[in-house]
Parts: sequence; structure tokens; C-alpha cells
Amino acid sequence: MKNLIYILLFSFLFLSCKMKSEKESSSQPLTKELTKLEKLFLLPYDSVMVYYDLSNDNIENFPNLSAFTIKSLDLSHNLLDTINPLFLPKGLEKLNLSHNLYCGFILIRKNTIPYLKELDMSHNALNRIDISPPLYRINVSYNDLAIIDLNHKNIQYLDISYNSNMSERVTFNPAKIDTIVREGVADGKRLLAPNAPPLPHPTFISE
Repeated sequence: MKNLIYILLFSFLFLSCKMKSEKESSSQPLTKELTKLEKLFLLPYDSVMVYYDLSNDNIENFPNLSAFTIKSLDLSHNLLDTINPLFLPKGLEKLNLSHNLYCGFILIRKNTIPYLKELDMSHNALNRIDISPPLYRINVSYNDLAIIDLNHKNIQYLDISYNSNMSERVTFNPAKIDTIVREGVADGKRLLAPNAPPLPHPTFISE
């Protein structure tokens, strides 16, 4: 009889301890997964990377990445509305800022991003952009652009598609650009440089 009582008491204590342990375990918060930006800041500040992906990371303020060296940086699909050149990584050649909250006028001054070759600012709400550095490739499609000023020195590719406010009289020289993608712009009319003479009216011949 004593043995039975001991067995029942032991079983009761064991079950009580197990239930308490499970309750404490379930009440503990789950470990929050680090964001891509938080993972980047865990790396040594002198890290050198060919490419780093910070897209879709819910970034609202432009992060200070100036301690890193990154050749290609993807900040697309975030909540950014400003660019701070002083916060950009060293040696940056490609910058993707598409699908953010940029609007109004963006000015990128000469020598502020000295190694930059490619810029993607598509799918924002810009109405004017002035790019002084001599870039090779620019994508500003799907904005509200009416004015685009750029350095023609190295430009090889420009995508201005689906900027409905842009007329055929543009603020850059199309003749100096190898490839221009321009779907949905000026009803397909030929693009004219600022100082180009107007196109002659066609002559109609009646029978």
C-alpha cells in the first residue's frame, strides 16, 4: 500500500513539473529573426563585398554604410525617400533604389558618388532628376518625370519608359545615347534635344 502511495505521489510530482516546464517554455518569446540590415552591421566594418542585398527589408531611413566597401548595392522595395551620399559604401558602382518612396526632385551632384556607373530609380514618383556624375546606365522608368538632366560623357543606356508627363522635347540629347528605352513616352514621337530645330511639317500632295 505504501509503495502504491509513493508511486502515485511521484507520478503527480513528475506531471506537475512537466506541465510547469512546458508552460514556461511556451510563455518565452520566440527569437526575432534579424533583418538583412542588422545582419550586415554584424560584419566587420572593413568588409569588402561584390554585392549586398538589402531589398524588401522595410528600411525607412537611409542606412549609414560608409564603413563598408560594396560594389553593387540593392536597396529596392523599401520605404526610402532620401539619398545621403555620405552614407553610401565605398567603391559603389551599381545602386538600385527602385520601388521606394522617392518623389519630387532628386539631385545627385558631381563627385558625390565618384565610382558610380549604374543607377536604377524606377518605380518611384519623381518629377525631375539631375544626375551630374557621368554614369553608363540609368533606369528612371515608371516615374512622373518631365525633366531629366544628365551627364552625356559615358551614358550608353537610358530607360525613360512610362513617364507620361514627358514630351518629345526632352532636356537631354538623345543623339549622344546608344540605347534609349521609351515605351509610353510622347506617343512614340521622335525625341528632340533642347536646342534641336523643330521638325518640318509634312508636305501633302493632292492628285
